[in-house]
Amino acid sequence: MLKEVSGMEKKILLSSCETDYNSDLHSWIDIERQIKNLADAGFTHTQWMQNWEGEYLYSKSEMFQTRDVLKDYGIHAHSIHASEGGKRTVHTPDGKLRYRNRYRLTDIRKDYTSTNEYLRLAGVDLLKNRIDLCTYINASVMVLHMQLPYMMFEEQPEEKKRYYEQVFKSFDEVKEYAKAAGVRIALENMICTPQKYQDEQFDMLFDRYDSDFLGFAWDSGHSSLMCREDAYHFLKKYYKRMYATHLQDNESIPDDKLYMEDTDEADANVLRYDRHWVPNVDGTLGQGILDWDLIASYVAKAPLELPADFEVMISGKDGSREDEFRQLVECHRQAEVFYEKVLSYK
Repeated sequence: MLKEVSGMEKKILLSSCETDYNSDLHSWIDIERQIKNLADAGFTHTQWMQNWEGEYLYSKSEMFQTRDVLKDYGIHAHSIHASEGGKRTVHTPDGKLRYRNRYRLTDIRKDYTSTNEYLRLAGVDLLKNRIDLCTYINASVMVLHMQLPYMMFEEQPEEKKRYYEQVFKSFDEVKEYAKAAGVRIALENMICTPQKYQDEQFDMLFDRYDSDFLGFAWDSGHSSLMCREDAYHFLKKYYKRMYATHLQDNESIPDDKLYMEDTDEADANVLRYDRHWVPNVDGTLGQGILDWDLIASYVAKAPLELPADFEVMISGKDGSREDEFRQLVECHRQAEVFYEKVLSYK
């Protein structure tokens, strides 16, 4: 992108970071502060990520508010993160971290995969609510989680068929609604789920639904943790349907922390190693293991709208807002470097 400045052409570099880079905040005062920080740091785009889990429904007035706050700070949300309903990451009464995905959950009131038709339909309503939000803020992609209760699949093979029957029902009901709104759903690759079950999921769904409705959201950190032989497996396999990214870095996870007899503790370890570090695109940060040149080459070939979205966790040292903003400025610099890398492969 070029802009005329004093008779000279100046390149404008695009960059994107998610709105909840510090935390999934509930207060509009705090949300607006983070959006202002994104704008002040220089970001041009964002992925709207507030209320990405849980069962919260946006009112129409809140959708207008979201639109206006983004507009006031000159930030374009070209994608959002929808909620699948409920919370998977919890703390037990004894303080242990747990990720609930190996079996079907029955305590979620809005769940588009539920075998209870009332709750499944409530889950469809939740998805439509987020599609409505997309239309208000002019976002064209909606990232979505789909938890795979893979232990249930292994122990009760007949339940896998039942699970996907419910998913098909929900997506069949959402498909035309999303298409009419000009919104594509992008399914994200997940943590705490073996690669083979995710391959099966994506292959089945991408074969059943066309690319105008359903695509892929690649989380680089999740891939680094769960794709043990090739961290870029999902990226290489599904980039032609990749409409969104969650670009982050980590140091992966040691085998002895992942393959444990105590599967609850193994999942908790995965959560701890899902660092959401700022991508070390130019090699100056001294952290992370991913190859950002390789990643840029695939992003350049994908049908997603640039810039690719960073999904990071940034908090100031000892709660310092000055340090938080300093880190955000560095994140913006890395995002611009990545954008230039992507353009170099176009």
